[in-house]
Amino acid sequence: MGKFFDELKKNYRQSRSVKFYADKLCVTPGYLATATKRATGKTVSEWISKYIVLEAKALLTRRDMSVQQISYRLNFPNQSFFGKYFKKATGQSPNEYKNRCKEK
Repeated sequence: MGKFFDELKKNYRQSRSVKFYADKLCVTPGYLATATKRATGKTVSEWISKYIVLEAKALLTRRDMSVQQISYRLNFPNQSFFGKYFKKATGQSPNEYKNRCKEK
């Protein structure tokens, strides 16, 4: 599992695809999915999402970056897709999160 996490740390901004990581590790996506779930209790996609959302939250606390800039930095095709992804993961929009952090 260590190699998967090494690749994830290096590439989570670049790709959210299980196949991408499986290819990097020279295994099939099915094998990576099974091994990851068995070893950690979470799916590959859950780990990828966790890394992206943590980075997004950190970036959203910065006053010098817009949501659009953050979506670009995290390699989303557009701000709308990033917003939907973030809201699905956290229950709030990026702007809601950003505004809540400003209040603190």
